[in-house]
Amino acid sequence: MSAQQELGLHFMPHVWQSNSTNPAFVQDKKLTIGLPGIYSVIAFDGPTYNQIVAKQNGKNVVDVDKFISHLSDQNTIRNEIGIPSLSLSFKLKNLHLSIGHAVKYNSFLKYPRTLPQVVWQGNAQFIGQTVELGNELELVGYHELTTGIAYKLGQVTLGTNIKFLNGIAGAATDKDHHDASIYTDPDVYQITLNGDYILHSANTIDYEEFEDVNVDFDYAKLTAQKFFSKNNGMAFDFGIRAELGKLDLAASVLDLGKITWDHNVTNYEATQTYQYDGLDFSNALTGDSVNFGDALDTLKSIFKVRETTGSYSTTLTRKIYLSARYKLNEKWAVSGLFFNENFRGKPNSSVAVGVNFSPIKQLNAGLSYAFKQPDSYNNLGLNLTLKLGPMQVFGVTDNLFSLVNPGDANNFSARAGASILLD
Repeated sequence: MSAQQELGLHFMPHVWQSNSTNPAFVQDKKLTIGLPGIYSVIAFDGPTYNQIVAKQNGKNVVDVDKFISHLSDQNTIRNEIGIPSLSLSFKLKNLHLSIGHAVKYNSFLKYPRTLPQVVWQGNAQFIGQTVELGNELELVGYHELTTGIAYKLGQVTLGTNIKFLNGIAGAATDKDHHDASIYTDPDVYQITLNGDYILHSANTIDYEEFEDVNVDFDYAKLTAQKFFSKNNGMAFDFGIRAELGKLDLAASVLDLGKITWDHNVTNYEATQTYQYDGLDFSNALTGDSVNFGDALDTLKSIFKVRETTGSYSTTLTRKIYLSARYKLNEKWAVSGLFFNENFRGKPNSSVAVGVNFSPIKQLNAGLSYAFKQPDSYNNLGLNLTLKLGPMQVFGVTDNLFSLVNPGDANNFSARAGASILLD
């Protein structure tokens, strides 16, 4: 699973939005206004769109068997969407103060290949085997209200961002309880379901029974009643930047914090062993029908989910940036970057290099190349900044090939934004 955070944005310290990768990246202007923007990052294992989708009778159809054939033993999907709304930065001599707001959505799913195999192809292929169905899930949407302060002392700038977090909706498997398995006896076809699975939910999941589950996690649903909830949290960013002539060194650690969900919470616990003896097919041999309705009712009665309302927390993904930038001359600069994140207790790292060219003051263009763990090598990025009077607009992607040919891509990132810089 590739590291998620954008890398190319960190190569653009001349853009106000790069402050989100290091709070010591500030603009040398009396007033900076960050305008609404958007970014999205996605990475997944397994097949690409073009590998599993085909035209049938003029419609795009997913070939389930092809999808399963491309899966690994364990598979992941991660997606991050951010909508920065408005931010302001004020310069008072060597002191920089800022405020800002953004809406963020993060989603993660880790699942074994055997889960879609059982769901779509049935358990007949696994007679006599214990099949893993456990998975890890995390969905979280929240508002981020940021207050920043940075101070320049000689050639060194120190910065910090204090973030107030307000949860919109969330769902997450418990970090210690996300296992499940199924066993089908080869002699009597008795099914045994083993569960050690707990799913936490806030404003997200409505579970009635195992065949009636509703998930309400709509990216576009920002109603007034959900704009501020009683699920709150805090997080902190810290950064340092040293501008040593042509050499620019920077380091930052981001998103040290969590959201506590204690309002409108439902926890679903399946932590028992369930047995089902199966259908009696002897009636079919004598011409009588087999009552599948009774079998379904039996499954409902044995598969009980316990509901509780205790609070839980979502820890943000801790990120570290270490970078060096060397200005070759007034037009050219080269950079190097090490990035590390810790997501749900699992570290991931990336290494990137970049070059930026500014032929005129109004234009800055750059290319980057990154290696992302575990084996993502084809990450050629592009960034572009255009300044028109006080208005600055920019776009950046870490995966240029995915923009050109998204149907064959396993990871994607893009951000677009604008700001107004006033002396």
